[in-house]
Amino acid sequence: MPYSIAIDVGNTNTKWGLFKDGELLQVVRLRNDSLSQNNLIFYDYQPKEIIVSSVNVEAESNLNLEKYAAKLHKLSYQSKLSFKMDYQSLETLGKDRIAVVAAAHFCFPQTNCLIIDAGTCITYDFLTNEGRYLGGAISPGVQLRLNAMNNYTNKLPLIQWTNNKPESIGNTTISSMLSGVVNGIIGEMNGFIMDFKKQYSELKIVLTGGDAKFFEKELKNGIFADPNLVLKGLHEILKYNRD
Repeated sequence: MPYSIAIDVGNTNTKWGLFKDGELLQVVRLRNDSLSQNNLIFYDYQPKEIIVSSVNVEAESNLNLEKYAAKLHKLSYQSKLSFKMDYQSLETLGKDRIAVVAAAHFCFPQTNCLIIDAGTCITYDFLTNEGRYLGGAISPGVQLRLNAMNNYTNKLPLIQWTNNKPESIGNTTISSMLSGVVNGIIGEMNGFIMDFKKQYSELKIVLTGGDAKFFEKELKNGIFADPNLVLKGLHEILKYNRD
């Protein structure tokens, strides 16, 4: 079986996932400003198929994907999906959200799934045990909230979060800001989980995203965590769209 590659082009970084026989063999993460100099993965493995999800048109164009594979699939709301879409504004639905739902549907068929993607923004997406995607919620992630407090006030400093757990009671301005943001998000996530558990039985909690490793340790509820869920979901969509 030849190789296939799933590519997730974000605003700042891009992730590649190298697949063979349905298995994720390698993950590469690069800054978008270095993409054109780092295309060796295509030459090394000569993939037959590529799927790309992109929110950055300029970065995607620097990859020149058309010349690297016999089949290129660009994810959109018009891609064929294994689950039913009940979302009302498909044109504006984030492609990463489509991908994580596809992965959850493959990994946990006939299961109610709440998928939490903890990145620049935090997304909550719900898939029913009947395979219907209902939608969810979007809120700012840790660094976005810290940046906003600096941008929209005159006194609060700009803080770069280092994935540490703050104390509940901050005794400095910086520790108070970190406590409000990080502990607030933990409370937010647990609140969503509790609310969905009240409404849906046998609920599976799925966690992914750049900050998933931290929040996996902090959430009170049993969860399934996978930082590469977007890449795996893209691969499942690629398989579903084969001729």
